[in-house]
Amino acid sequence: MYTFEFLFYPKSFEEPFINEFDYAMENFTSSLCSNGQIMFDFINTVKYSDHYAYRVVAPEPDSLNEKYYNKYCKQDFLIVSEMSLKEPELRLIGENYNFSDSCSCENSSHYVLYTENRDLSYPVVCGDCERNVPIYKLPRTYDNNNEYYDVWNWQYIYHACDKQFMYGMGERHGYKMMNDIKSPLSVEGLRICALWENLVQKPFYYFLFKYYRKNKPICPKCNENWVNHNKDIKFEYVCEKCRLVSNDICSC
Repeated sequence: MYTFEFLFYPKSFEEPFINEFDYAMENFTSSLCSNGQIMFDFINTVKYSDHYAYRVVAPEPDSLNEKYYNKYCKQDFLIVSEMSLKEPELRLIGENYNFSDSCSCENSSHYVLYTENRDLSYPVVCGDCERNVPIYKLPRTYDNNNEYYDVWNWQYIYHACDKQFMYGMGERHGYKMMNDIKSPLSVEGLRICALWENLVQKPFYYFLFKYYRKNKPICPKCNENWVNHNKDIKFEYVCEKCRLVSNDICSC
């Protein structure tokens, strides 16, 4: 992960212009977040006498390249630029060691939709290096292929269920949502996997959470054997037919 600094130069700091400029900057950084180019909740803003400095965290040195912009990033950047004395500047500060490295594989063989409540990164894992995949490198899945709204929403709900399970309040509900193949969370996750698999033309698996006892040797969806003997897929259980993977977290 890397830390960058955006410098914005508003034409005026007088109201109401500066309020409109603040709103435009927030829209632009929000669009970058939604497009997966910067991390949610890690934006620091400093106001100087003649400019704003926004420090953000992104997965790669070229993450903020305009080639990754969706239409909303482009629109919001244009608005900010038109309200600026000069073009906003972007500086690479350096590597950020508070986060794990992202996937840099040029040609991943398969992917897994996976997240947890402590995960502050992307909800897709490369099946080869087991690192998070920068989501902007995958096709967009929502709003006529302009956004990842459904993916972020799935991750948000998954985190909420994981917190229910981890902290005891609503433990059964949280666990059922993550473990039951028929839960709304799993159904939506499998839908996203199928959509991405169709778009990238590579296997896209859904991780099914298990804790209280070992997985049965048969897939919970199709009832066929899913004990994994394929060393290329790094999970204890794999169903190629249903695109499911899982591990035995607990031996009780």
